[in-house]
Amino acid sequence: MQEETYATILDRLRANAPAFARKHLELARAEIGEIVRANLGAAAWFVGALAFVGLILVAFVVFVVALLALFLPLWAAALVTMLLFALVAGILAWIGRQKLVFHGPERTVAQWKESYAWLKKRLSRPNASS
Repeated sequence: MQEETYATILDRLRANAPAFARKHLELARAEIGEIVRANLGAAAWFVGALAFVGLILVAFVVFVVALLALFLPLWAAALVTMLLFALVAGILAWIGRQKLVFHGPERTVAQWKESYAWLKKRLSRPNASS
């Protein structure tokens, strides 16, 4: 069993640090990619909300205003129509917001903490074997 000195440990750390950092960055990239892919479904809800607002406003607004204008003054019919469409858009946006997932790269953070704890333990006991 060979005992390591601080100098030996530091030399090994210095030699392996670039590969270690590269692996942690790869893990962070992969984890962030997973988060983005998971949120694509939520983004689809937002696109659906925007498409609904655009298409419905263009195709249906004249009909609704004209229908309401039979019972209300024209300005009131236009206001009611606008509020109705705003409500629908708000509901769709709310559904999309509920589908969003907000969190960071948890595995990467846990790995960094584990590595830090290991290094701290190794440096506090220089005579420990590898």
